[in-house]
Amino acid sequence: MAHPNVFLWALDTRSLWPEASNTKDLPKYAQRALALLSPEEQSAVLKYYFVKDAKLSLASALLKRLAISRYCRIPFRSATAVRDARTKPVFLLPSGEEPLLFNVTHQHGVVVLFGAYKPPPGVAIGTDIVCPGERRDRDVKHIQTQGWPSFIGMHSEVLSPLEVSRMCGLPFPLHQPQKLLDYFYANWCLREAYVKMTGEALLAPWLHDLEMRYFAPPGEVPPEGADKTLEVWFKGEKLTDVDVKLDWALGNEYMISTVVRRGEKGEGLDVPEPQSLDLEETLASAEALLEELGE
Repeated sequence: MAHPNVFLWALDTRSLWPEASNTKDLPKYAQRALALLSPEEQSAVLKYYFVKDAKLSLASALLKRLAISRYCRIPFRSATAVRDARTKPVFLLPSGEEPLLFNVTHQHGVVVLFGAYKPPPGVAIGTDIVCPGERRDRDVKHIQTQGWPSFIGMHSEVLSPLEVSRMCGLPFPLHQPQKLLDYFYANWCLREAYVKMTGEALLAPWLHDLEMRYFAPPGEVPPEGADKTLEVWFKGEKLTDVDVKLDWALGNEYMISTVVRRGEKGEGLDVPEPQSLDLEETLASAEALLEELGE
């Protein structure tokens, strides 16, 4: 059973507020959700040109505020995330303590929030979501016209040489481009979650030193054999202090990866399966906290 203080939420915004065809329509149709945010958060949401991006921003701000208030028992209006020195959103008590670790990711209309309340000292977490189907037509066209090695080559600057070599040599025929692409996006999702766990970004100078070995899409057996499982290597050494998961979510349309660096005494986290949130229930939970804990 998953630890009750560890959560992995996913909120699909694609079908929310369908009447809002433009960002300027959100104050009318998403008034209830916007009212739960601070004026600064509302302004940030409404600055987006595309309504799909504004909805992602709204959902992200709402979930962060909900998590902080629920787990830290902070009045809802005070449950505000701030940016650390690396611009990563965090929540700090006046004492400087960080009682809730959380990491946010979004892709193709879905926001994911991975969090842990009062984890063991030294724990760090990261998450990423990918939607292999979002760019599938474009990706397949590239593979069919220019080849699979060319597709991998476009991304080689942020992959390790070993990963590039392995993916170019995957034993799947080109008439199965979806299989090839699922391996690519599995690798991408795993790498991005690890990078986010460190607090760095895709411009980190050590990206070529990070290797995901024997990766495969969720439920797949890597072509090297069933005895091979995912390994994370860094600068030529296998890491033994990180736990990595990769799951399908939302009807196998998305992959979600979580990475946990274990604590100072080797303690890990029991990460649950992704939980798809309902907007109505989410708003009701936030409003209940607002009433219970006050402003």
